[in-house]
Parts: sequence; structure tokens; C-alpha cells
Amino acid sequence: MKAHTNSIRLFLAASLTLLASSCGKNFVDLVPQDVIPVGGFYKTEADIKSALTGTYGNLRGIYNSYYQYTELPSDNTRSFGESEVGTGEFDKLTWQSSSTNLPNGWNDAYRTISNCNVILDKITNVPFSSDATKNQYIGETKFLRALMYFNLVRYFGDVPLVLKEITTESDAYTYTRSPVADVYAQIEKDLQDAEKVLPAKYTGVNIGRATIGAAKSLLGKVLIQEKKWPEAEAKLAEVVNSGTYRILPNVSDVFGVGRDNNDEIIFAAQYVSGGFGEGNSFAHNFAPQPSGTTIISVTGNSFNIGTQDLYDAFEKGDVRRDAFIGVFGTSPNIYYWSKKFVYNITQQNEGDNDWPILRYADIVLLYAEALNNNGKTSPALTQVNTIRQRAGLAPKTGLSAADTQLAIEQERRVELCYEGHRWHDLIRWGKDVSTMTTFKAKYLTLDPANANMSPAPERKLYAIPLRETTLNPKIIQNPGY
Repeated sequence: MKAHTNSIRLFLAASLTLLASSCGKNFVDLVPQDVIPVGGFYKTEADIKSALTGTYGNLRGIYNSYYQYTELPSDNTRSFGESEVGTGEFDKLTWQSSSTNLPNGWNDAYRTISNCNVILDKITNVPFSSDATKNQYIGETKFLRALMYFNLVRYFGDVPLVLKEITTESDAYTYTRSPVADVYAQIEKDLQDAEKVLPAKYTGVNIGRATIGAAKSLLGKVLIQEKKWPEAEAKLAEVVNSGTYRILPNVSDVFGVGRDNNDEIIFAAQYVSGGFGEGNSFAHNFAPQPSGTTIISVTGNSFNIGTQDLYDAFEKGDVRRDAFIGVFGTSPNIYYWSKKFVYNITQQNEGDNDWPILRYADIVLLYAEALNNNGKTSPALTQVNTIRQRAGLAPKTGLSAADTQLAIEQERRVELCYEGHRWHDLIRWGKDVSTMTTFKAKYLTLDPANANMSPAPERKLYAIPLRETTLNPKIIQNPGY
């Protein structure tokens, strides 16, 4: 179903909306719906389902630009031909509160949170065919709210913690920034609630919705980012030992059209091509600009191109390098493009492949990191070697805890490249400034624009968008901006 809203734009991008936005190639209704006043909605189980499906649909726009916040600032990717606006600001770590692209990360998350809060506020009084279905919808909604707050707290640090429907402008202005610890506590609570009521899997048109495995995996990932190692190990072990997911034997089977929702994908933003605005923009944004019809049938933007450093990071004999990275052009203009997300398309924004928000390989490596930090180095290496084996690499054995951590960092970089993990991995490891300072110096000759790169401790967090601090002076800006 297509998006229709009857909304008042408020602080935090909160809206009084009727959600009828589309979601998921497998549970999507492409028939446009008429606008219905909010007061006349949320009366039936079908209304709640439509609203929830629309909330899933918000993920499409969010994950179309996710790479800007999570991959471009790192040593993994770069934006070719950039100026110090748009993607160039993310690439060179020069964003400011007035940056035009920065508000999207704030507004889109809070719009989705607003949708979730409305559903949770309204669902209590709606009759359902069964308590199990009602509880499942509540669990799915809390999962989506937790996912959005996890993005926000990593992007901006302290953020307003909104947990109910905002119905007046004066109500909106009562919110200020809540401490990171409080935001994480709510994320944990939402996911703990969700995992109690979500199913293990779906069939048919419902494939793509949040499952108990998605809730457990996201909670484990959250606990890792908080460095709650014992709790993270226990939660991630539940996922690994569940037998629900597996590392596919052939790395080429994980990504690409027709391979979505496979046994390695735990949760993904679902896209579908067809001219209805539900496709993705990965192919033309990630493809080299001068490639012409040799890679895709539309003009590429070169917005998320792999670096020489990433290409060289793969060990000799690692089958992932050529499976994940294509090479176009000649020195000094070599483009290392992502085979994970780029394939031939004939229309911009009409990619059909999904974005893997939670992938089992990510969970396995996070589990290894938790084990190692809990003094269980040998079991940690077992998990690392699960990933290396598929890559055609020899197992790692007999390493110290410190060297095992380095092995985990190496595997996370090459296995998960382009998927939006690198920047916040570096931040968790305390290596963001040192890594980018070294990268800047190493590649200055190859890319003179690196002279503009500004690695600094305050770049761990993005600036609060200027609009938010202007509308509400109680929202204090992050240091360094």
C-alpha cells in the first residue's frame, strides 16, 4: 500500500499520522489507499496491521541513506568527485549542524518512532481475534522503536526519549535530551519485551517482519555496543545455538536479486522494484559515475565507493574480495564498487535487492567479540574460523586475547564491508580517530581531497540538526559544533 498521511509537523518530526505506507516486498499491497482521518482509524485489527506495515515501510527511506552515517566516515568507503557538502561531508568528517543531509538521520527516525508510539497507544483498546496476534504486533512495534533509538543514540548520543503519542505542540516542547544510559535502557526493555511475543519465523506474505531472532540479535548487538560483555555473550549465544540461521556455504549466495531473506538474513529492509517508489537507490548511488552501461544502465553517482585500503585489507586467497568488490577504471581513478548492492538497473531508485540490517555473520563475529572479552579466547576463535572457512582461509589458532581481538576486527571489516558496521565498530574499539588520521596521511597523494578530512574525538557523534536546536533551545548542541 502506498503512503498517505494526514499530519502536523512538530518538534522531533513527530506527526499525527495515519500510516498506510508500504513495507516489504513479501507483505506489500501496492493498491493506493484513500486518506482516512486519524480520529476514524485505529478501530480494528486490520487498522493496526496497516499502520504497522506502514511503519516497516519507513525503513526503505532510512536504509537508502544509512551508508552515509555508518560507512562513509570510515576507511572503508569514499565519495568520488565530492564537494564539502552532501556525501562529501560524511566522507571527510566535516559535517556541521547546518549540513543539509544530516537532519534525515534525525527526522526519519523520529517519524518512525512517532508511528510506533501511536500504535502502542491505540492498540490497547482495539479488539483482536487473539491475544497472541495483538501481542505479536506490540512486539514488532517495540522492535522497530528500539531499532530507531539504537540508530539515534549512536548518531547523536543523548537524544529526546519519546515514548507516547505527541498530540500538541506544547507537549512536544517539553522534551529535552535524555542521557545515553536512559536511551539504552529503553532500547533493552523494548527488545526484551519483543522477544517474549515474536514468532520464530513467518511464512508467505509475512516473511520480512521482525522475529524473535531479530529481537535477540539486535539486543545482543546493542549490548556489545554498550560493552556489556557477559550479557551480550548470553544473548548472542541464544541466537547462535538456536539453529535458525546459518552461514551459507557460498558467499556469492548471500547478496543480490533473488537471494533476499535467505538463511543468513535475520532482518532486512525490504525493497521491491516496479515503479511504485518502493525500490532502493543502492545501485545508482554506489556504482561508479563513469561506468555507463558497463555496470548499470543508468548513471552511477560514486557516493559509496570502496577505498584502496579496504581492497588491500583482504588476505591473499580470500574469495570475498572478488565476490564483494568490483574494480572499474585505471589508476589514479580506480573505483572499487560494491557487488553486494550493485547490479544492472534500468531506472534510478528501482533496485529490488534488500538491505541486511541484521545478518548472521555479523552476529557470529559479535559473539566472538563477547567471548573474547569474557576471557574465552579459544571459543572466540572457533566463531572467527566459521567465517574464515567460508572465505577459503586457514583457521586462526593459538592466538592471545589481544591478537584474537585484532582477528575479529579484521574479519568484521572485510566480511561486513559496505553494510554499515565499520564506523561504529571503530568507535566501539576506540580506534576511530587513530584509524582515520592514519588513513588521511597514507592516501593524501592518491586523494588530495583527504587534506580536508577532519578526524577528531567529537566526530564520534553527529551534530544535532540546527533546526532542532533553533526550535527548542532546551536541546543543547553536542560538543565541537
